[in-house]
Amino acid sequence: MEMEGSIQEFSVPEILQFLSLHVADGVLRLEAGREKVSFGFKKGKITDASHRGEDLFYSISEYIQRTGLISEEEILKYRKKAKESGFSIPQILLKEDKFDEKDFQEIISFKIQEIVDEVLVWKEGKYSFEAGKSLYPNSTFSVELEPNALVMMGIRRIDEWPQIKEVLPDDNITLTSQKKPEIDVEIGEDERIILEKFTDHITVGELVRKSGLGKFRTYNSIYKLIEIGFLEKTGKKNEEKELEMRERFIQLPRISIISILKKALLIGFILFNFFFFFHFKLKSLTPFFRSIKNMVQRVDNLD
Repeated sequence: MEMEGSIQEFSVPEILQFLSLHVADGVLRLEAGREKVSFGFKKGKITDASHRGEDLFYSISEYIQRTGLISEEEILKYRKKAKESGFSIPQILLKEDKFDEKDFQEIISFKIQEIVDEVLVWKEGKYSFEAGKSLYPNSTFSVELEPNALVMMGIRRIDEWPQIKEVLPDDNITLTSQKKPEIDVEIGEDERIILEKFTDHITVGELVRKSGLGKFRTYNSIYKLIEIGFLEKTGKKNEEKELEMRERFIQLPRISIISILKKALLIGFILFNFFFFFHFKLKSLTPFFRSIKNMVQRVDNLD
């Protein structure tokens, strides 16, 4: 069963539900702008997923790090080991008893749900389905997730997404902590994790990577913490850099235009006089050089 078309005509939830209903085997590819997402299907269930773009590639090691069970430094160490040994990072972690098969199945499920959440907000793009294909034919671990359950969970998470995006439009928003509200406010488990990972002037994107909750749960938790007064926005990271550069420029010593013109005129006057002197001095010495030449020629003739 081959199919392709536009997301505007056939939405992502409808595509996933259609493939589930028809017990499809193959690879679904979705594309919007620079982002490309793929889902592997087996008997109508999602077995794996990938998220790529011009400047991004969310690998399994990225999702291992997002769980919060392993640090960025450790991931770099295992990437080096994987490159030297020829084994994948999951294989090395399994061999060293850092993770077991159940851990990896949970990570893969987390990855798939995260990617489903991402594509559910797409309003335009295109899709295609290749029957009989496999996304990761040599995958060490496998899961089989019900697309309808993933869609339902994703829809619940993104119901408030437009409202959240008004407060947190992108990953570069920086945050600072506030004093605990005077009223007793009970926070959820996700919010507690955000506060544990939080440091002043951290960006939303950095919290997404550190929290292990995924993009949507992290954004939602930050939004709630801002609403109840635990956190406050301080601007954007790029804007802060621009402000710092502007302040440095203001502190630089100012040179007036008049001063620059005076210096330019002085340099021009010196150069003019130098060439003028050299030109006329050379002309005045010409007769002298001619008389020397004539004298030498006379001596030569006497010989």
